[in-house]
Amino acid sequence: MPSNDYESANEAEISSPKLLAYRSARGAAITAISLLIPFGTVAFFIFYCINNEGYALSASVEIGNIQFIALIVHGLYFLMLPFGFELMIDKLPFPGSSEKYRFGKIPKRPDNLYWMMTHLSGELFFLGAVMLLLMASQPSVPRWVLILPIAQCAYNMKNDLLWVGFGKYLSPIRKPMSVMALDWFVIGICLVIYIVHFFTA
Repeated sequence: MPSNDYESANEAEISSPKLLAYRSARGAAITAISLLIPFGTVAFFIFYCINNEGYALSASVEIGNIQFIALIVHGLYFLMLPFGFELMIDKLPFPGSSEKYRFGKIPKRPDNLYWMMTHLSGELFFLGAVMLLLMASQPSVPRWVLILPIAQCAYNMKNDLLWVGFGKYLSPIRKPMSVMALDWFVIGICLVIYIVHFFTA
């Protein structure tokens, strides 16, 4: 395909008001490949533990001071989000944020899928907050439990990569969610702390 034709086809795909996975086979492939980040991360840590003595998944590991702080920050951050997704989704990322940073608007006629996704988002953030804060409350946990916040962070990093890094090309409205760079920063720091703790505790 000549360069101009390819660019035109690419432009049409990018500017389509559809979610990436439903635009084309290429969009579906990009979405599927991005899932390798969280799935691959979890697989790596599980197989590392299985194949290395001293890293038994059932072994007890202390929650250190820095890990404790990261879990509290991460957990409190997530504890606020169910209210955001269930009660004020049109105000996200936070009430009072400038219009240019808002994630979007509620459709005039939201259907059950949209309604369902707001509830499921709230549910999963609630679950994440409970997990993180309960971990922080314990002096030690089985090593496999340490993989849970790493798994969340890996999925979070995948999302932020698409939303911020490639949002201009992959977003349904061709607009990156630049405010999520803050999320990328906070969760990225937590991820580094979790990984260092995993290998040094």
